[in-house]
Amino acid sequence: MVWVFLTGLLLAIFAWWPMVAAYPQTQGGDGPVFHKMLEASRISILRYHELPLWQPYECGGIPLWDNPQGPAAAPLTLPILFLGVTLTIYLWYVIHSALGFMCMWYFARDEVKLSQKATLVASVAWAYGGFHQSHYSGGHFVFVPFLYFPLAFLLWRRAQTDLRYAIGLGWLVAWMFHEGAVYPLPHLLVFLFVETLTRLNRKSFVPIARAGVVVLACGLTVGASRFLPVMDQLKAHTRPIGAENDHIQWQTLKDMFLARTHERHVAGQSYVWPEYSTYMGPCLLFLALLGVVAAAFEAPWLVLLAGVAFVLMMGHFSPLAPWAVLKKNVFPFKEMRVPSRFRCEVSMFIALFAGLATDRIPKRLAAFSRKGAEQLRFALLAIALVGAGDMLATGNFLFQGAFTNPPEVKVAASPRLFVHGPNLASLIDQPRQNRMRLACWDEWGFSAGAPMWDGDVPQARPAPGQDAIVEVANRTQNKFSLEIVANAPARILINSGYDRGWRTNVGTLSDQEKLLVLDVPAGRHTVKLEYWPHGLTLGFVLAFVGLVGSIAAFVKLSRKKPASSPVDSRASSVAGS
Repeated sequence: MVWVFLTGLLLAIFAWWPMVAAYPQTQGGDGPVFHKMLEASRISILRYHELPLWQPYECGGIPLWDNPQGPAAAPLTLPILFLGVTLTIYLWYVIHSALGFMCMWYFARDEVKLSQKATLVASVAWAYGGFHQSHYSGGHFVFVPFLYFPLAFLLWRRAQTDLRYAIGLGWLVAWMFHEGAVYPLPHLLVFLFVETLTRLNRKSFVPIARAGVVVLACGLTVGASRFLPVMDQLKAHTRPIGAENDHIQWQTLKDMFLARTHERHVAGQSYVWPEYSTYMGPCLLFLALLGVVAAAFEAPWLVLLAGVAFVLMMGHFSPLAPWAVLKKNVFPFKEMRVPSRFRCEVSMFIALFAGLATDRIPKRLAAFSRKGAEQLRFALLAIALVGAGDMLATGNFLFQGAFTNPPEVKVAASPRLFVHGPNLASLIDQPRQNRMRLACWDEWGFSAGAPMWDGDVPQARPAPGQDAIVEVANRTQNKFSLEIVANAPARILINSGYDRGWRTNVGTLSDQEKLLVLDVPAGRHTVKLEYWPHGLTLGFVLAFVGLVGSIAAFVKLSRKKPASSPVDSRASSVAGS
């Protein structure tokens, strides 16, 4: 396992070299919004000694921990505490690319039974392919869980006869929850469901159902500290996206996998080019076509899944198109968009089929000519290596323009947290400056437009006409500490956007034109306001119970000799054919 990861890591450093060479430049595209989230997380922990729950620095305040696409809870963001945000982002992309390489390696080797050389082809084509190049260069920081898909397939297929794999898949799902996988997880659910149908029968139903229960129990408990707060956010808010009817034009389909460059606008499509770009190149596509033929005889379930991915990727080509049905009827797809993102799964199967071609086609020819088979194997491997190099070079070119934003700068931190003020730092530096901006980038900014006030002034005040005084108004990132004297029941304005997670020990909280407001009874009050996402306490309890319980179950199952897997048997027969 170590040498596979190290191989993937070396390739990842090469693939991401333009980013490494650009240090200390920061990422453009959507990168600044995630950079700021991570900086807010770092400041929350190091300056205020609080969990990274609320991000006051953007849009009047937005959820941080419970932001559906927020990475604040991801274990691999912990280096922000000692390396800073810029280096952590660099490591995030490099390490995840290496993990994606490793995930495909074990799926291709252990499940599809490819040779090492063919597995190398599939792993490189997957982990450093056009889909990942396009989205990560554009700053789609939390799309990296897509890289785990091959491992998820491997674990799920093995879970039928060995529940340790079901526990492993549950852990993977929980890990993806914590990495902000609001898009990857629904995609994964669709494909695991379709894959299940390919081997579902009277004999397999009970083992598969049992494995499914274990995966859900493990994933939803271990991931509960993220799952419960995020589900509360999704329940409380409707994502602001408009109607969608995008479907892929044939010219776009050709360009997606073959165009090294393209203008940002795409004729006939709803989205910009990075939402379609999936460069794999003519060499890998040629091999993939050959691999489809081989897979049709040996592993038709792979061909079926590739077909499902392709049809979903095509979008709204018909009212009965799979994506149109999901989008109209199924949560969370109702609040998702961009069906072309299913090209991720298409590219995964292209990578796998390219590996299959380099292995299986020469084996077929060997029955007629051993020497010809060896020559063909060499030729196909050469084509694969040329294709991989072409794909990596295209990604290198793409990454050259991805990290061109100015680096972080040293800023003097304001002694108190407040809105705007003179010499407001750039977006990514504002948390370190201890300043907030009211402008919005993050689409989860539902408090945008709240009538907050600027300047280093008290962060709470009586509403106009209220017979009350706010004597003390201190704040941190997640909390307000107030001393209020109210001669009658009074409303106090709090300089923050409202969200359901805000709690108080005195009075009641509500929103007034999206502003957080506190209604207190008459008297003197020491008030503590705190942002604590709904479901977080229960989530921590369930996560502890789920982690301890699943580890204990894994250890207990490891002491038993697992039964042989019918899935393993089929894979072995494929390898020998």
